[in-house]
This record gives sequence, C-alpha cells and structure tokens, in this order.
Amino acid sequence: MKGIDEESKRKVVDAIGEAIGGLDGVELVETKFYSEYGSFTVEALIWRKGGVDLNLCEEAHNAISAALDSIEELFDGAYVLKVSSMGLDRPIVTDDDFRRALDTEIEFKDGEGKKQRGILKAYDSDRVTLTVKNADKVFERKYITKVQPYIRF
Repeated sequence: MKGIDEESKRKVVDAIGEAIGGLDGVELVETKFYSEYGSFTVEALIWRKGGVDLNLCEEAHNAISAALDSIEELFDGAYVLKVSSMGLDRPIVTDDDFRRALDTEIEFKDGEGKKQRGILKAYDSDRVTLTVKNADKVFERKYITKVQPYIRF
C-alpha cells in the first residue's frame, strides 16, 4: 500500500477539518498518515476544552468518515480511519498547544534545568507566565524545555 501524495494529504486534512468544524468546540490537532499491518491509516487527533471522550471520538469518526467517503478517489485502495484525543501527555510545543493549555497546570525545565510547575496564565513568542503559589512567574520561552501538561494521579 503506497498511500497518497502530499497534495492529496492536504485535501484530506482540509476535509477532516471541515467535517469536525460542525462539532461543538472540536479542533483538529494533528493528522497522521502511515502504514500499519499492511493497511494505509489516517489518524486524526482531536481536542475539545473539557476533554475528549469515547462518544465524541465516535461522533467525530462518523463525520470524518462521511467526508472522506466523498473524496475516496484520493486513496490508493482501502484505508483505516482512527480518531482519538491528542493524549494527556502530549508535549506543548506550538502556539496552538499553549493556547489549548491556558489555565491548566503544566511543567517544564527552565534555563537552569530546574523543574517548574504552575498554572499557565499567559504566553507569547518570547515569554510564558505561570501562576505558582498565587504569584505570577515569567520565564523566557527560548530557555524552557520539555513543556507538557502536569498529570496528577
């Protein structure tokens, strides 16, 4: 199974984005294309404030499947569609990732290699602001590494 070309991938991503655009507050985070167990796979990672549950994944899957059925000529044969959340521990890298993480607890290593943890209150291209013990702390974004949600067990 050879998959699809780059232009077709773009059309698939656009179709997926339009399909989930009708679902309340759902965003397409990432679309992956790969071969798995001999089948071409399209995987859509979605996000919604408040979380993604199995019912939402099913609703998104149905909407995406219908959209992809209308452009199935882009695929070289059959494909498998997977829809899931982006995961609790997905790294925070892009501005969109930071936007989705606003008002949630995150952790990262600062420029001195110390772990920092707090509620993400603001970000821009240069700085990240965390609320730590009721006080705001500002960190230079270029010096922070391994930014991710803080997961409590």
